[in-house]
Amino acid sequence: MGGRHEGTGGSRLCAPAAHRAVAGLACPVVGYFVARLLVRLVPSLPTAMTYAVCLAVALALGWRAWSARIELGTRSLRVHNTLATTTVDRRDVRRVSANGRLEWRRDSGRPVRLPSEALRGAWWTLGTGREAYAFNRERLESWARLTARLDLDTEPA
Repeated sequence: MGGRHEGTGGSRLCAPAAHRAVAGLACPVVGYFVARLLVRLVPSLPTAMTYAVCLAVALALGWRAWSARIELGTRSLRVHNTLATTTVDRRDVRRVSANGRLEWRRDSGRPVRLPSEALRGAWWTLGTGREAYAFNRERLESWARLTARLDLDTEPA
C-alpha cells in the first residue's frame, strides 16, 4: 500500500546528486588550501607529508560528503553526515523540523536535534533542490508516523 519505506524500511534518503557531488569535490580543494596554509605557517613541517595527510583526510571527507544519506530501517534509522554517523531507534524519533533537523529523545532526557545533509540544502545551494529536500522530510515524517501503527500491531491482545 505505502511506499517502500513504509513496508520494509529499506529506503535511503539522499540530497540531490549535484549537491552531493559539489560537496564531495570541494573537500579536496579545501584540503589542498589547508595543507598550503599549514606549510606556510609552520615551516618545520615536511611539505610532502603535510600535503599527503591533508589530501588524504580531505578525500575521506569528500567520500563521506558524497555518500551522506539517511537509511530508514525497520527498527532504527542511521543518519550518515560528512563528519559523523548516528543511529536512532525508531520509537525515539519525535519530529522532523522544517529546517532539516531530526528531533529525537535519548532515554528520558532532553530532546536532541540532529541536522542532516539529506533533509536541508547547504547555504551554497542557493535554494535549489528545495522540492527534493521537502520530499525527503515528508518521507521521514511518514516513516516516523508509521511507528505508532507498528506499536499497535505488535502489542499483545
